[in-house]
Amino acid sequence: MNSWLYLVCFSLRRQLRPRRLIVALILFLVLVVLVCTIGLVEPWKIKTFGRWIIGVPFCRFFLPIITLTLGTAVIGDDREDKTLVYLSIRPISRWSLYLAKLLGALPLALGISLGAVFGLCAAASVCGGLPLPLSEVVWMFLPTIALGTIAYLAFFGWLGAVFRNATLIGVAHVFLVEFFMGQVPGVLKRISISFYIRCMLYDAGSGHGLKPRNTAIFQPVEGDEAAASLLAAAAVFLALGMYWFSRREYRDLT
Repeated sequence: MNSWLYLVCFSLRRQLRPRRLIVALILFLVLVVLVCTIGLVEPWKIKTFGRWIIGVPFCRFFLPIITLTLGTAVIGDDREDKTLVYLSIRPISRWSLYLAKLLGALPLALGISLGAVFGLCAAASVCGGLPLPLSEVVWMFLPTIALGTIAYLAFFGWLGAVFRNATLIGVAHVFLVEFFMGQVPGVLKRISISFYIRCMLYDAGSGHGLKPRNTAIFQPVEGDEAAASLLAAAAVFLALGMYWFSRREYRDLT
């Protein structure tokens, strides 16, 4: 157990690379500038802030990009540094090793995503005069972002275990599936994680007028169903990642 916990902490330390933190900070500051610029022109409402800030640039761009960076690095960092062989010979099963490395990335992913949501809500309250107390606005969005972060991280962790060029494949997935396919009519968009995140978002803000522009086209599911779908996706991709990592021979490590 001590060895496994050491791997979790070791993985977390490896994720704390300045380049990743700088990228997250730059993307966050861009969103803050956007929030303040619009808010100073026209006061924010919950429905406009939720749809045009949290729902679009945050959930469909910021969140998947950040979790892509961290998730693919779960295995990618060790493949790049040629240290995966050393880790694989430790007296611990390979599926348990994968789980430890993914859990090491989770606190950072949640810290960035939830911290960014808090910062954006604070910026909207200060610059745009949101009509609700800051704590109430933040709590409205936190469960959605937390589940979305976990689901995305599990997916991109699996992607990193399967493909050596997982980052490029992940970027293509973000733009083709999460962004574009996530807004097409019909049921095809339900293969995207972003669809269920937005369903939870609309359910959480429904009392304040937050809803899809065209419910007949978007066809949202209930918030509880969306939350269950995100948890199920996280569990499935976690299991696939552990299975794939425990079975695959990584021949490109030496």
